Parts: sequence; C-alpha cells; structure tokens
Amino acid sequence: MPEQTPKPDQLEGGAYEVIRARLDKHAATLRSGLDALNTERLDVFGGIQTALLGTERVATEHNCVARDLVAVGKHRFLFGYNIQFGLKQTTDIKDVFAAYDYNPETRGFTALPVDQVLADPRFAEDFAYLFKYYREAVFQKFMVIGPHLYLKMRSGKTIDDIKAFKWRINADGSLEYLGNRFDHEVVYPAQQEFQWQRAHRGMHRPGMHPHISIEDRVFVETVGGDLTVKIEDNTASGQGIYSEPVTESDQTLDDAEIFYAIVGSLILLKILPYRESLHRHLVFNDKTKTVHRIDAIGDSCVLLPDDHGIIFANGYLLQTGEVKTFDHGILDMRFERKVASSNGEDFLYSFYNRALGDYVLLSYNRIQQSVETPIVCSGYSLFGDGQLVLFRGDGQPQRHHALQVWQTPYLDDETSTAAATNKDSFLYKVGNPELVRGMAESRELLTLLNKDDSFAGLYLDIVKRSGDLLDAYFWLDRAECQSLAAPLREIKKAGETAIGEFEKVQKLRAVASERTTTVRAAVEKLIRETQTSPPDALHGFVHQLAGLRKLRGEIIALRDVRYTDPAAVDAFEKEVVATTDAVSNKTVDFLLGEDSLKSYAASIATQEAALSKIAKVTEADEVATALDQAATELEMLIEIVGGLKIADATQTTAIIERISALYARLNGTRGSLRNKRRELSRGEGEAQFAAQMKLLSQALANYLDLCDTPEKCDESLTRLMVQVEELEGKFAEFDEYIEQIAVRREEIYDAFEGRRTQLVEARGKRAGALFKSAERILAGIRNRVASFNEVEAIHSYFATDPMIEKVRDLIGQL
Repeated sequence: MPEQTPKPDQLEGGAYEVIRARLDKHAATLRSGLDALNTERLDVFGGIQTALLGTERVATEHNCVARDLVAVGKHRFLFGYNIQFGLKQTTDIKDVFAAYDYNPETRGFTALPVDQVLADPRFAEDFAYLFKYYREAVFQKFMVIGPHLYLKMRSGKTIDDIKAFKWRINADGSLEYLGNRFDHEVVYPAQQEFQWQRAHRGMHRPGMHPHISIEDRVFVETVGGDLTVKIEDNTASGQGIYSEPVTESDQTLDDAEIFYAIVGSLILLKILPYRESLHRHLVFNDKTKTVHRIDAIGDSCVLLPDDHGIIFANGYLLQTGEVKTFDHGILDMRFERKVASSNGEDFLYSFYNRALGDYVLLSYNRIQQSVETPIVCSGYSLFGDGQLVLFRGDGQPQRHHALQVWQTPYLDDETSTAAATNKDSFLYKVGNPELVRGMAESRELLTLLNKDDSFAGLYLDIVKRSGDLLDAYFWLDRAECQSLAAPLREIKKAGETAIGEFEKVQKLRAVASERTTTVRAAVEKLIRETQTSPPDALHGFVHQLAGLRKLRGEIIALRDVRYTDPAAVDAFEKEVVATTDAVSNKTVDFLLGEDSLKSYAASIATQEAALSKIAKVTEADEVATALDQAATELEMLIEIVGGLKIADATQTTAIIERISALYARLNGTRGSLRNKRRELSRGEGEAQFAAQMKLLSQALANYLDLCDTPEKCDESLTRLMVQVEELEGKFAEFDEYIEQIAVRREEIYDAFEGRRTQLVEARGKRAGALFKSAERILAGIRNRVASFNEVEAIHSYFATDPMIEKVRDLIGQL
C-alpha cells in the first residue's frame, strides 16, 4: 500500500484549537520529564518533607508563662518565660531563662545551668538592675539579627517600652555579652519590600465618572458612594470589575488618599476614603484582570523569590493569578525573618504578633509554587539539621511545657552536603540550587500553559519563558536531565504560531460576545415586557408571540456563531420557550372570551370602508399591507391554538371557527381590493404608458442622431433595450401594452440596424478613397526618390516634403 503524505493539522474548528492541542501535548511531555528529573534529583541530593516527629515535655522550676525559644549552638536552645512571685523580692536569671540541650536521635531534652550559657557577671548585674528598678519588667522575645542575639525585655506598660541585652553568637555556639545599651538596634526588617507611591492630581481623569489612572493600567475612584476599580479609561461609565461601598458618598476625587506599588503584573493599592480611619488594601492582577482585598499587606508583605508574587501573614498571591489565604485569626503581624533552604527550593517566612507573642511560619516551595499549611506557635528554634522545636502557649502559667519536634527541609550547607548520596552523578555536578531554579521556572511555564487564554499576554509569556529557559540552562539538552530542551523548543514554536492565530480568535470572540450580549438584552427586554405589561387586547398577545418567535430564530442562529457559550444559548432558548408557552396559554384564555376577536373585526371593517374611498394605486397598496398583516396574525393564532393541548376540544373548535369566519371575511375584502386596484392600475397606467412610449420615441431619435460609428450604435441599442425591458416589467399585467412594447422593440432594433448598415457602408467607401489617394502619392514618392544620387538627399526629402506627412496622415485614418 503506498505511503500517504501526512496532511497539515487542520480542523473545522480552526487552526487555533490545533495549536492549543499541540501545547497541551508538549506540556504533558515536559511535566512527565520534570517529575522524572525531580525523582532523580531527590535520589542524588536527598529529599526532606516537613513532618511532625514527636512531642516531648520540659519542666521548669516554677510555674511560668512560656514566651519564646531560640537556638544557640548546634543543638542548644534558650527558653524564655515569665514568672510572677508573691513574696520574693528579687528576680534571678533562672527565673526568666532556661537552657536545654537537644538530642536529635532520641529527640530528648537535657536541662543545662543557664548561668553557664549566659555566663557573664556584667549581664547578671544589668539583669538585676532592670528587675529592681522597673517593676513591670518582663521578658518579651529573642531576636537574632546577624551574628547577634538580643534578649528583648519589656520595661513599661506598652510593647514599645523595651530594653535589650546584646550577645554575640560565636562559631562554637557560645555567647559573648556586649551590653544593654542597644535598644535602637532591636528593629524588624522592612515590612513591605516595595515603596508606596502616592497618586497625585496629574493622574486624575475628569468626566461624568472621574477616576485616577494608575500607570494607565488600572483606574480607581471613590466617588458616587463606592470604591470602584476599572480596567478601562472610560469616564462615561461608572462600571468596573470591583466595587465596595464607602462611608461618605458625597466625596470627590481629591478627598481620598490613594497609594500604589507595582510588583510585576501586580498593582497593590492602599486607599483611605474620605472620613475613614482604616486603609483598604487591594491587589489588582494585570494578567487575570482580577481584584482581591487583602488588608494583611498593610501590616507586612514580602516578595517571593524569582518575582513569583507576594506573601503576607495569612496567605500569598502569585503573578500567575493563584491566591490563597489562611484563617488563623491572628492580626497585626510583623515580618520577622526569612530562612532559605540550602538547596534553594524552600523558603520559610516568619511573622510575629508583638502583643500576643505568637508566630506564623509559612513555608513556600519554589518548584511547586505553593505554601504548606501554616504553623502557628508561640516560639520556635530551628537547628542546622532542619529540625524545628516549637511550643504553643495558652497564656496560662504551668511547669510542664510541651515541645513539638518537626523535621523541615531547612538544612545548613554542611548537613545538605553530607546528605548527598551520589557525588559522581551529572546532577551533582550541576548542583542542587541550579536544578531547583531551572525546575521552578519550568513549573512556572507549565502553570502558564494551564491558563485559559483570557490570561493577558499568555502566548507572549509562554514564548519568552520557554526561550529564557533554553538560553539560561545548558543542561536541559542532556539525557541525564530527561532532555527537557526538546519539549521546550516545541512549546516555543507552537507559542509563536499561536500569537498570530489568537488575534483572529480574539476578533471572532469579540463578535460572538457582541452577538450574545445583543440577544441577552433582547431576551431580557421581551421577557420583562411579557411579565410586567400584560396585553389588554388580542393584538398585544399576537405582537408578543411574533416577537418571541423572531427571537427564538435569532437564538438558533446564534448557535452557528463560533466561540459562543452553548450553555448561555441553551439558557436563552429555555427562557424563550417557557415564556412562549406562558403567553400562548394566556392567549388561548383570552380567545375564549366573546369579544376576543373584536379588534381584528374592527380592523377589517375599517379596511372595507376604505375600499370605497381609494382613488390611487398607492392607497390600495396601503390597505393591502394592513390586510396582509392581519392575515399573518390570524394564521399565527390558528397555529398557536392548534399546537396547544386544550382539554376541552369544543373550545378549540369554537376558537378556530371564529378565526376561520374572520379569515373568510378578510379574504373577501382582499379579493375586492385586488379588483379595485386592477381598475385603478388600468386607468393610471394608460396615461403613464403613453408618456413612457413618447419618451422612448424621443430617446430613439436622439440616440440615432448621436450615432456616428457602428460601435456607438451597438451601445445605444443596449441602453434602449434596458428601458424596454423595464417597461415590460412595469406593465406586465396588461396584455395590450405588452403587444405594443414588442412592436416598439422591433422598430428600435430595425432603426439601429439600418443606421449601423449606413455607417458601415460609408466607412467602406471612405476607406477605399483614402487607399487610392495613398497609392497615387506613394507612386510619386517612388519616382522622386529614384532620381536622387545621394543618401543625404533622400533623408532630406523624407524629412521636409509635405507629401510624406500626407501619406502618414492617410495611414493613421485607415
């Protein structure tokens, strides 16, 4: 069997759908390759998941309220708490701090003398002084800033009244006391890793619905009683993609305070409407055209790695549109620190509530681009082997404190290197952080490939991301790395093709959306009319039924428009069918009344009375139009009654008989009208026909005078024949006029044929005379040339003699 040449991929649905199918196919190949590469990576470097290892308890000498933990050394940590004594006059170091060694193998805790860990007489003196002269002094938290540990103490009634003891953490885990005059150094990192910019008057857009333009990408206003976010620079409309009410409805555009920050495709908004005390925080995604209200970013907001998006104390939001929030119920959180795993795959974000002393730990995975379930605790200590010790306090004093031990992927470099099993592998030579970066970017590309094409600039982003991956990572071509470059090249190629095709699809979708909107408006309007404006005459019922029938035809035609929503079309048709049935039933109920057809009978009577007054054909045509409309409506009534299931057959029969009687009367009137119109047409047509025939005669005479060549005869004959055909169509009802027109056609044809023959004969005679004249002149020229002896004389003769020009003129005429 001969091999068939494969045809290019084509579908009736269009090339765009084929390209989407190709992208899905190559995305599946890339996904399976990434999964296999990740499995091999974990085999080489080891993989650790966050998991609870167990719960142990430590005991303190007195009942106390646990406050915080901090790691000092490889497996040593400090435990801070507060004790209230009844009669004791002094507070010792051991009354506030305890030290423990942690055994990762047995997951047990061994108490250490805290005086050996915090061993410095100057610290003991400063500590005693604080508790002697500050009666409200309590321990607040540990803070590690660089190589230093700060023991943060609250010295007054508010959380901002602090004292800090500063220690240096040495390489062996020992502590060196530096003093107690470092309160100013106890600060949190920047709570927003971006700069707020205030909107100014130059960004205002006046109009009926004014707004403020944010970099011409999104538009915001707080006028008219609500806060509105728009994506179109249209001040003629107050509609937007997001709105929420404001307290003061009469405020102007200048009254609100609006700040913004741009983070990639995310636009963060901080808005304070007029006479309100709390800012509202919104995030607009320029890619998905969506808005989310996230007030937590006002307290703290940190950027995710590789410009993935933003993370805050109760959730995260990605550039690709994913957003997730956690309801842990803790507000006013401060960002404390970020911990990156040695392989660059995981990032731990710690947020802290200063009043409650609670932490929220969010672990973000760079490859999966997601956050695990938050860990809420009252203190934690993270060791180099990735083990996390934490406790959850309830604010009640107790001696025995439960400490949970978790295994996390946050290993230090030494532990991570020791966990590698195959150091001869090509993956090991590339390096875990490098592999993680490439896989994370590939996962981001897969996320884009899963997006609907409503995602702004989708295919441009796909082409750019796939191209950047191929340019940045040499190892994608290697078989040891699953040859990921092959599907990436195919994705880039298909994405480039999709860019052009998507423009066509967008135009088709715009047409489909416009048609759907038009039909939706028509459906809503007609259904509203049938529900709120019930007719009081039969004509109104018929008008509604005719509109519903026409509308259903438009809905059926809408199914053939590409990229319409089939579910929406089905819903339209269902609504129209239900409304038609309801109106039909109401029409039948109305028809059962004795005077239901009174309006049609009166209309027919009116037209019958108009018959005697008709004096012109145009007036007869107006009456005919009215009768035809009445006939159409009566036919519709018969169809409606015949199609309905009426239990009492006599009712159906009675309605149809009354309509039929009215129909017979209507047909009689139409017959009389036709006779009347024929008489008027004959009278008006006689004078009109005579005028047309006279005009035709004048036109014939005029064209015959203008015809001076056979070609003009043919052209003029064609024009007159068109006029004759128009007359035949106009007077087709009158046989006697048709005969006269046929005779006139023959006369016109004969006249032009005779004129053409005369012109052809005259042209022949003139051509013969010109030919003979030219022969005589040429004979004289021949004789004259023969008498010359020099070539120059011949040239001079041909250039100057008038007979030569005469011959040339004759040739031109011939």
